[in-house]
Amino acid sequence: MGELMKYSAVATKIRAMDSRLLTHSDFEKLAAMESVPQAVAYLKKIPAYGALFKGYDETELHRGQIEKLLVGTLYYDFSKIYRFCDKDQKKILKLYFCKFEIAIIKRAFRRVFNHGDRTAEEKELRGMIQRYTDVPLDRLAEAETVPEILEALKGTDYYKVLEKLDHAENMGLFDYEMTLDLYYFSTIWKQNSKLTKGKTQVLLTRSLGSQIDLLNMMWIYRTKKYYQMSEASTYALLIPVTYKLHDSDIRAMVSAADNRALEEAIQKTYYGRRFLKLDSQELETVYDRFLRKIYTEEKRANPYSLAVITGYLYDKEQELDRLTTVLEGVRYGLPAAETMKYVERSKAES
Repeated sequence: MGELMKYSAVATKIRAMDSRLLTHSDFEKLAAMESVPQAVAYLKKIPAYGALFKGYDETELHRGQIEKLLVGTLYYDFSKIYRFCDKDQKKILKLYFCKFEIAIIKRAFRRVFNHGDRTAEEKELRGMIQRYTDVPLDRLAEAETVPEILEALKGTDYYKVLEKLDHAENMGLFDYEMTLDLYYFSTIWKQNSKLTKGKTQVLLTRSLGSQIDLLNMMWIYRTKKYYQMSEASTYALLIPVTYKLHDSDIRAMVSAADNRALEEAIQKTYYGRRFLKLDSQELETVYDRFLRKIYTEEKRANPYSLAVITGYLYDKEQELDRLTTVLEGVRYGLPAAETMKYVERSKAES
């Protein structure tokens, strides 16, 4: 009864938001559009997107702006959910928001290293989400060099983590992004045991633990395939947390002499046994599919719990991924049927 009462209001709110997620018919209509402005005009009529897109002329929006506004709808939904949460729930959601902070900081580093679009989140979006973070978003948006990013982050935990890289030689985008990922998962894993208890802790442990295990497996595979790193260098990239993986599983994968040995090591893990055809090349597909399975099962089994919040935010992120795929198809003039194949493939994999 306690969980039901605690999550009753937010669960009702999320059910209403769930009903406004894009349907298969929406994706088909969008895929058939003749231009991106036409597709954006369609999105403006949908409440979940119209709230942020309504102030813009779709014929003048460039690709980067559209992508930022799409991400902004996720922040917008987060804000709506946050307002319906009690004090304890807000603490957990602020922990979840670290994921968004990391994404924002990564975009700042990509602007510097890729010398691309110098803009960041739209100013209106920065104003909307600043209340949830200590990261000075306006200053970060103006940063054009790594030292300027670090200066903007002074006073935050991220500065302490990233500043040590500034003294190392030949640090690239990969190093900064990997450091942020390691920090995020290590921190949220520790905070889960401090801030949550009971069913909420079990839910977060399952979703986070599975995510960490599968990410570590993917990173081992990628270091072997693309970077030919030493075993010591590979271990340095791994999140120092295990859930269903054993230390012996990690050692076997890291020390695998070739791809065949790596696949044999993968097959012996919990995930290899769960997915009989799992091999090194299917890890990313399994990662998406397994997370989808966890969020769906937990939301169905515990409709009045944290699962209803994390499940919705996951669904929204997946919707944005598929929407980005559709808009790319429209941009390059792909036939609607072909674009929908990519959408269905991404949905099936997740």
